[in-house]
Amino acid sequence: MTVPVFVAALIALVAFGVGWALAARRETPPSPDPYQPALDRLEGELRQGESGAAPVGEPPAVTRLRGAVEAGWTPKDAPREEALKQALGRIAAFLQGAVEEPLKAVRDGDNELLREGIDRALGGLQDLEFFLREPLTPDETHNLVSLLQQVTREFIVDWETAVRFMAPATPVRAHIHKSSFLDAVYLLLHNAGHFGEGETVDVTVEAQGDDARVTIRDRGPGFTDEALERARDLFYTTRPGALGLGLPFARKVIEGFGGHLEVGNHAEGGAVVTMVLPGA
Repeated sequence: MTVPVFVAALIALVAFGVGWALAARRETPPSPDPYQPALDRLEGELRQGESGAAPVGEPPAVTRLRGAVEAGWTPKDAPREEALKQALGRIAAFLQGAVEEPLKAVRDGDNELLREGIDRALGGLQDLEFFLREPLTPDETHNLVSLLQQVTREFIVDWETAVRFMAPATPVRAHIHKSSFLDAVYLLLHNAGHFGEGETVDVTVEAQGDDARVTIRDRGPGFTDEALERARDLFYTTRPGALGLGLPFARKVIEGFGGHLEVGNHAEGGAVVTMVLPGA
């Protein structure tokens, strides 16, 4: 056999071998993926908001993945149930202090405590009614400087807490609903007076770009990390005997005007709440 013929035969043999191997590979069905069914099962459980125990025969790698997910995962209904539980607890505590204890005092002949309890209960009902009421839309443009002077005077008289008021010489206008705005500011002042333990409250109003900003600062311990995270939550408060509606109510009012509420802590101490309103 000559060399060219030998080379040709060798090439043909190699080509045949490669072709046979490829054909065999195409004809042999792939091995089933042992992970896909287990992963599909785990995905379905998580989408339903639950995760059960690992079934018998689950691949170890998927079981480890299941454990890692469960370690940092909360079922979807858990936050809602926990929030509802805390809200009911807050309402129950309020009712106990504002209704149950005064009624017991009546039984024991303490009419003064009854009057205090009635005032607290009525105040709580008014807070609930305020919050449940549909937010009033802005009716006209108002000068916030004069309105804030009015509500801070009322707050000083009611609670004997000093207020340092800072405003520009020119009007700061915003499109708001007057009575709702005054209610929201008063609630924020009340919170500042309580958490500031009677120390002077700073109120600042200013125009900044296209916005009007009203900032209220107390001199208390400031917001905790949890309070900052849960500032929007109804019935969340660290104040004993309160319902926790002041900040959510103010936020609801301000957002109804097309603005927003900012919460934080001052660099020198104390909580800061800022109402940002579209200027006019």
